[in-house]
Amino acid sequence: MRFEKRRLKGSPMTAERPQDLDVPSILRVIRRAALPIVAAALCLAALTFVYASSRPAMYLATASLSALPVGSGNSVINSTLVTAPPLPPAVVQRALRSPEVVRAALKRLETARPDSPERRSFAGELRREFQLGDPRSVQLGAEINQDFVGVYEISALAPTPELAQGAANSFQNALLEWDRQRALTGIARARTNLTNQRADLNARIARGGDPIGVRTLEQLRLDVVERLQQVEVLEQTVSGTLSRLAAASLPVQSAQPRPVRDALLVAAASVFFGLLIAFVLDQLQKKIRGLDDLRSFGPPVFGTLPPLTGRRSDPVRIGQATRHGLFREQMEFVRVGLMSSLAAPDRSGTQTPAVMVSSARVGEGKSTVTAGLAYSLATHGTKVLIVDADVFRRRQEQLWLPTHSASSRKAVLRPDEGHEPSHLYPEVAENVDLLTFETQRLDAAALGAEIRRRSRDYGIVLVDSAPVLKVADTLVLASHLDGLMIVADPQTSYIQMQRILDETSRLGVQLLGFVLNRSREATVPGEYAYSMPLKTERSLDVHS
Repeated sequence: MRFEKRRLKGSPMTAERPQDLDVPSILRVIRRAALPIVAAALCLAALTFVYASSRPAMYLATASLSALPVGSGNSVINSTLVTAPPLPPAVVQRALRSPEVVRAALKRLETARPDSPERRSFAGELRREFQLGDPRSVQLGAEINQDFVGVYEISALAPTPELAQGAANSFQNALLEWDRQRALTGIARARTNLTNQRADLNARIARGGDPIGVRTLEQLRLDVVERLQQVEVLEQTVSGTLSRLAAASLPVQSAQPRPVRDALLVAAASVFFGLLIAFVLDQLQKKIRGLDDLRSFGPPVFGTLPPLTGRRSDPVRIGQATRHGLFREQMEFVRVGLMSSLAAPDRSGTQTPAVMVSSARVGEGKSTVTAGLAYSLATHGTKVLIVDADVFRRRQEQLWLPTHSASSRKAVLRPDEGHEPSHLYPEVAENVDLLTFETQRLDAAALGAEIRRRSRDYGIVLVDSAPVLKVADTLVLASHLDGLMIVADPQTSYIQMQRILDETSRLGVQLLGFVLNRSREATVPGEYAYSMPLKTERSLDVHS
C-alpha cells in the first residue's frame, strides 16, 4: 500500500460543504410509499367517477357586459350624455348579489321561461343561495384594468339549457337596469329640487304683492321651468358604465358532471397529498443521521461510507465503484475496525471467523459493503470467501458474476450428501472466492454447517444475508457464526436499530459493530488521502 499526502483544491479543511439534495433518500421514500398512495388514488378516483356519473347534468350559459370609459371624445355627445362614474369589480359583484338585482332577475326569469317544476325548483334554489350569501349557480367574472375598463361575464349553471340561458340573460338585464338607475339617482335628485322650487315660486306668486316683486318671481319661475325641462331631457339620455356586449347562447352540452376529469383531478390530488404526508411522516421519524446516533446504541462504529454514484440496477458499475475513490478509502477504516473486533481476546479462536453482514431493511447497501470489504481484505493478503446467503435476491452473484460473462465462468459444484447444494466460484477476484447456494429457502442450521465446512481454507468468511428485520431466520443463521455487522444508512430509524439490539440479545448473536453507509459526512474531502498502485488495482478486477 502506498500512501500519499494530497491537498484537495477548493476543499480547505475549515470550509463547510453545502448540503446537496438527498435524491436517493427522496426516491426511497417515494418507492416505499408508492404502492399505498397509488392504491388510495385509484380507489378515490373510482369512487369519484361513480359519484360524478350518478349526478344530474348541469348546463352553463354565459352573458357578457362591457365596462367602457366615461366620455366619447365628442364634445357634442358628451354635453348631452349623462353617465355614472365607473365602479370597481368588487362593487359590481356586491350589486349582483343585492336583493334588488336578485328580485329583478328572478322576475325576468319567470317572465322569460314558462312555468315548470324545473323553473320553480331552480328559482327557489337561487333564492336560497343568495340568502345564504353563497351563490354557486350564478357567478360574476371580471377582466378589468386599473381604469375599470374591461369585460364582465355572468355565468349561470342550471339543470336545463333553457334555464341556464334565461338565468344568465335575466341577471345581465337586471344588472344593466341597476347600473342605469344608479346613473339616474343624481338627475332624480336635481329634478326633485327643481320641482320643489317651482311649487314654492307658484305659491309666492299666488299670494300677490308688489308688482315688481311678482314679476321677479315669475322670471325666477321661468328659469326653474327651463332647467326642469333640461333635466327631463337628460333623463332620456342617461346611461351607466355597463353595456350589453353579448347575450347568453343556448348551451348544447352539459358542463357538469365530468366523471373522467373529476376522477383524474382527484387521483392527481391524492398522489400529491399522499407524497406530502409520506415526506412529513418520514421527517418526523427519528433516524440515524450520523455517527453519534449510532454510537448511542453501544456497539462500535467501524466507519462511514459515502454514497456511490452508480445505479443499483447496474451491478458492474457498482462493483467497480467499490474499488476506487473515497468509498474504498473509507472502507479501510471498516476493515481495520472489523479485524480489531475479531482479534479481541474474548473472541479469539482457532477456526476461521465467519461474519454476517446484514441490515435492518432492504436497500441499505449491505451487499455493496460486503463486496467492498472483501476487496479491502483481499488487497491486504487475506483469503476471503464471500457467501451469498441472501437466497431471495442473490445480489452477490450480480456483483461478482455479471450477466454477460456468467456463462463463461467455471464453477465447482459439490453436492455432497448431507450438505446444501452449492456453487463455489474460485478467484472471482484475487484472493476472493464466491459461494452460492441452489436452495430457495433459508435453512439456518444447514447453511451454517455448510459455511463452516467451506471456511477452512480461508482467512475470513463474509456472509451476505437477508435483512434481519425482514427474514426471521437471518438472526438464527447469525447465531451459528462468529458475529454480525449491521449496515445502516440515514434512512434507518431508531426503532429499527433498537429492534435489532433486542433480537440479537435474545438470540445470543454477537453484534460486532455498525457501518454507516451513504453518509453525507463521508463525502467531505479531507487534507489527506491515499491511493493504490495501478498494478494492484487491476489485479482486483472481476474475472471475465
